[in-house]
Amino acid sequence: MIAVWGSPGSGKTTTAIKLALNLSKNKKNVIVIFDDVFCPSIPVLFPLLDRKEKSIGKVLTSPSMDQKIILENLISPIEDNPYIAFLGYAKGENPLTYAEYTQERATDFFILLKHLADYIIVDCSSVITESIITPISLEMSDKVIRLSTANFKGISYFNSTLPLLMDQKFKTDEHLKIVSNIKNYQAEETVNSVIKGSGIYIPYVDEIERQYIEGNLFEDLKTKFGKTYEKVIQKIQQEVIN
Repeated sequence: MIAVWGSPGSGKTTTAIKLALNLSKNKKNVIVIFDDVFCPSIPVLFPLLDRKEKSIGKVLTSPSMDQKIILENLISPIEDNPYIAFLGYAKGENPLTYAEYTQERATDFFILLKHLADYIIVDCSSVITESIITPISLEMSDKVIRLSTANFKGISYFNSTLPLLMDQKFKTDEHLKIVSNIKNYQAEETVNSVIKGSGIYIPYVDEIERQYIEGNLFEDLKTKFGKTYEKVIQKIQQEVIN
């Protein structure tokens, strides 16, 4: 179980998806969980997909949550890749759509998920005070990938948010700290030094931005810069899996 967490705009969703695609190409079953109820990811990533009946909210608030209801709400829209599935909030849903659920329910959710796939990747929310899924995933994950933008906003975010994760159960010292979504004019090494990062840098790539806008984030990257990005994802995979 891998949690991808970080500052706003650091590329959490893109990193989670590209990592999941990389694993699925090796015929590993992967489930990607999107924890963003303020701006649901499913309708953004799959703009032509109209599956309002499937939602993580239905799973978490079900009277009897089990593996069956999780499977019923998974989305597998990539026809030529049966190894990857997604679960998130549906179009039009918001924090008031479903009844509140407990931390125990979120814990049980992840325990059930771990029996359904080789890898569970959680695209965490940056607003951890408004989420139950994200703090529980940060606690239960085998590895946390922590992304920071290469600017003062990213540093400010962690200065404010990390004190909320002081409990030893979050194992913040073990996070894989990465500077991400780096523009060519930004001082990534300086930010890496401040956050005591791993020295892994994820560049901003125009091709990925276009994929995101067009709803084609699941296609292979073809440009020279895209290939460089893929090598970084492979390096992250090696660090996380090993």
